[in-house]
Amino acid sequence: MLFTTYRVNSFAVASVLKGPLLSFSAFLSNRPGFTHSSHLNMSASSSSCPSSTFKVHQFPCLNDNYGYLIHDETTGATAAIDTPDADAYRRELDRRGWTLTHVINTHHHWDHTGGNLELKKSAGGDAGVKVVGPEAERDKIPGIDMAVGHGDTLAFGGTEAQVIDVGGHTNGHVAYYFPKEGAVFSGDALFALGCGRMFEGTPPQFWK
Repeated sequence: MLFTTYRVNSFAVASVLKGPLLSFSAFLSNRPGFTHSSHLNMSASSSSCPSSTFKVHQFPCLNDNYGYLIHDETTGATAAIDTPDADAYRRELDRRGWTLTHVINTHHHWDHTGGNLELKKSAGGDAGVKVVGPEAERDKIPGIDMAVGHGDTLAFGGTEAQVIDVGGHTNGHVAYYFPKEGAVFSGDALFALGCGRMFEGTPPQFWK
C-alpha cells in the first residue's frame, strides 16, 4: 500500500491507496538525501502508525476540505497540520482530549493558515503553541515562531519530520515527511492524480 494524497477541492487529503497511483514516496526517491518508507496503516479518519505512538486524525473542515491533527501519545505533543478553520480544530481537540502544542504550516494561503492566531491565542499564546512554517514565506505566516526550509529536521514529540521544498503552488511551499512513521503532509503541492494550481511558481520549479 502506498501512502499518498488525493484532492478534494482546495485541500490535500491523506490516505492509503492500493495500486500504481502516483505517490509522494516516488517523488522522494528523486530528492537527494531523503530516505523513505512506503507502508502506512491508516484509516479514513484516525489511525496509529505501525510500532509507533504517532496518531493521525483526519476530519472534515470548511465546506469541502479536511483538517489534520497529529499526536504523540508518549509526550502528549499535538500538532495541527495547517489551520483552515480554528473552530473545527478546537472541536476535534476537545473531542479527543488532546492539547495543541504546535501548528505546522505547509504554505501561506488563508485556507491553510486562517486559524493560526485564534488557535495560538486559545491555547495560551506564545507559551502554549509554537507555529512552524516555511522560511521563504515567514512574513506571510500568521504568528510564526520557527521558520524551516528544505533539508531541515523538525522535532515533534518523540519523532522527527524532514522538511522538503515542494515550491510551485506557492514559491515557498514545503512538505513534512515523517520517515519513521511513513507519513507525509504535502499541503497543496501533490495529489494522487495531479498537483495544486501553480499560483506563484514556474513549471521547472514545480517539476523539480
